[in-house]
Amino acid sequence: MLSPYTVLDLTDDRGELAAMVLGDLGADVIKVEPPQGSSSRRMGPFLEDAPEPERSLHFFAFNRNKRGITLDLTTEAGRSVLLRLVEKADFLIESARPGEMDELGLGFDALREVNPRLVYVAITAFGRDEPYADFAASDLTLAAMGGSMNLQGDPDRPPVRITVPQVWLQASAEAAVAALTAHARMLQAGQAQFVDVSAQTAMVWTMMNAMVAHAIQGADFNRAGSMLQLGTITLPLVYECADGYVVLVVNGAALAKAVYWLVEDGIVAEEWIEGEDWLTYDVRLLQGQPVRYGLEEVVEANRRYALGHTKQELLERGLREGVTIAPVNTVEDVARFRQLEERGYWLTAPLPDGRQVPVPGVFARLTETPMTVRRWAPKLGEHNQEVLGRTLGLSAQEIAAARGAGTA
Repeated sequence: MLSPYTVLDLTDDRGELAAMVLGDLGADVIKVEPPQGSSSRRMGPFLEDAPEPERSLHFFAFNRNKRGITLDLTTEAGRSVLLRLVEKADFLIESARPGEMDELGLGFDALREVNPRLVYVAITAFGRDEPYADFAASDLTLAAMGGSMNLQGDPDRPPVRITVPQVWLQASAEAAVAALTAHARMLQAGQAQFVDVSAQTAMVWTMMNAMVAHAIQGADFNRAGSMLQLGTITLPLVYECADGYVVLVVNGAALAKAVYWLVEDGIVAEEWIEGEDWLTYDVRLLQGQPVRYGLEEVVEANRRYALGHTKQELLERGLREGVTIAPVNTVEDVARFRQLEERGYWLTAPLPDGRQVPVPGVFARLTETPMTVRRWAPKLGEHNQEVLGRTLGLSAQEIAAARGAGTA
């Protein structure tokens, strides 16, 4: 799909997924690392028996479909080579601190003079020129200032962030979409485009309908833990089952079918089936109308039913009968998820220590322009000769100078 295009990836751990998405879509991505390697090469978890620069599983996970080169952009030689690459590129994605690329003479204004059709994407914590632009930031603070932590956690305890860091992954995904949108604009306008991606702003999108709650209802949503607040009633969302937990919304549509399950397991009497208009049960509760079976009684019956079945049993029955039940999956559960297996989602990758392991595949299956993994994460400087030597025609001495080989 993007095979005619070249992407220069100057990001570190704060943006590598963006270029990987474009690489999965077929673009030729050239990852430009400093002589010592990207900071993500020093992020765990680590392989014990792999060469030092190649030990990071974090780097391996987010840098497939990229060729890798090293340039010392603090030197004139390194910057000169990058400018030659920019001449041939369609996209440049970077995650430097605000103003750093301008200080190097490699900011948007300088690069669009070199390539007037370039799409330049900058990923930062708060945006390039916002009031907080120079503030320090972490996954925790950006998740909080993006608003999502206001919704996560129990109401009587401090807010929490998602366990596995997500902020820069969310920002990277938004950056990939923004890059393609800007490219479409470049084709219309015929001039270079600058994209300013704020990780804090990207996190706002993770709140879904909570973003517009105040505008619609005059008040923000507040965190409620595993409970769902519907007007004057509160429903539990998470139920313990035989081997973990599932999410189940006990509303009319679900109850109309689940009541048969409760009878089948002997949890409630058969008279429950005709004893209520289950399709309107929750609506009548909200309106204060009389119901035959109280909410606590209904919730308790569903709690007992869930305890008697595994996550997989509940999921499969819900899928068969149209009742939304979501298992609270562990990583092991996801790895064994039957839908992913049957769709051939998992790929086999050669880790830097020589092992072959299953890894996540591409994010979509396209019929006309299928995505593939053409190469796994590059070794440090693996494609220096291929890109700098054969493509740009640099001599060995020029490559060494551009890489900062004498001072690395």
